[in-house]
Amino acid sequence: MWRGRYLGPLLAAVGLVHPVVAQDANYRLAPGDRVAVSVYGQADLSGEFGVGGGGSLLLPLIGEVSVAAMTLPEAQKTIAERLGDGFLQRPVVSLRIAEMRPIYVLGDVRLPGSYPFRYGSSVLSGIALAGGFGIPEQAQTNLRTEFLAADERVRVLEANRRLYLIRRARLEAQRKNRNSFEAPFDVQAEGNIDHILAEERDILATQQGALAQAIQSLQAQKPRLEAEIAGVRAQRTSEETQLQLIQAHIEDYQKLMASGLARRYQGIEFQREEARNRGSIARMNSDLARLDLALGDLVLRIQETKDAYYRKVMSELQEVTTRLVENETQLPIAREIRESRTQSGGALAAFSGAPIKRKVFITRVHDKVPETFEASESTLLAPGDIVDVRREPASPKVQSSAAALGDQAPQRISDNRP
Repeated sequence: MWRGRYLGPLLAAVGLVHPVVAQDANYRLAPGDRVAVSVYGQADLSGEFGVGGGGSLLLPLIGEVSVAAMTLPEAQKTIAERLGDGFLQRPVVSLRIAEMRPIYVLGDVRLPGSYPFRYGSSVLSGIALAGGFGIPEQAQTNLRTEFLAADERVRVLEANRRLYLIRRARLEAQRKNRNSFEAPFDVQAEGNIDHILAEERDILATQQGALAQAIQSLQAQKPRLEAEIAGVRAQRTSEETQLQLIQAHIEDYQKLMASGLARRYQGIEFQREEARNRGSIARMNSDLARLDLALGDLVLRIQETKDAYYRKVMSELQEVTTRLVENETQLPIAREIRESRTQSGGALAAFSGAPIKRKVFITRVHDKVPETFEASESTLLAPGDIVDVRREPASPKVQSSAAALGDQAPQRISDNRP
């Protein structure tokens, strides 16, 4: 049985501890970790990324990379190999843990929830982070409030999950240039999705309509340019034909001048006409070059408009996927916290003033398999541990004295659900 006298000094000690970034080469990555990825010379490929519920990092350019149960050097080598497979030449990749997965403290504590992991943390320090052991009076006063808060948290996470799944389906439709999409199968059976689905379909229609209008506006300029090009070419052909006639006339006139049958002044006028004709042809060649350049620029602008649209879609898709991964990591824990709020029997059984005895159980994932074991106050914690503080059952006498109150509390909870 733990003593209350340990709690005060421990709380003070915990407040002085600063987070330590895990850079242990033996540290195994798991869902909930955030990893800082740095690719030398590639700022767009670097950043902080969360390990999703499936144990993968969603990275730019190469997509999902499974890193579950890998050490940092192993994950670094895997990412470098993926980048080097047709994307970069000899990529230099470095990884560090930006934020370790938190610990979760549940059960008979004042502030159940998730808390940052710190090296050297024990069961007792984890309980101190959660405000210490629960107080019976507080359990009686705040039971309903805590349940409503936990239930609201679950509802918000579930609503966000539905939104992210439907939005991801919409973005996938945009990426594949489809005009419609359906809600994913795993949210079709849930309620309250009609308004989300309608809103996302409106967004799809609006954005695709804006893209089509922009491209149509640019393409409308193409026939005009092509008509101008055809007209200038026809004029140039006419001028070239006229130049040939002038040149033939000059040759004939030069023969007459050599025989003394024509005046030199008229020959000069023919030469001037030839020069003017050549100038017109040169100007038309310049106009054709300008029009060809404008036509090529128009094609380039159309492609740039499409590329900008799809880049925006891919950026939004990556952001939604990241948020969905974070949501699906938090949702199971939120549901477990809500369930723990309904288990009020242990908190209500101590009103007789009898000594309170507690046990602590830790759930820890080992080789992707969760294992639960009983722990002591000095047991060291690991990232991702779930610490469950349970009160031991009271004696029959204590149970009978608290039976009436114990029967009423769950009813109050169920009657006041939002």
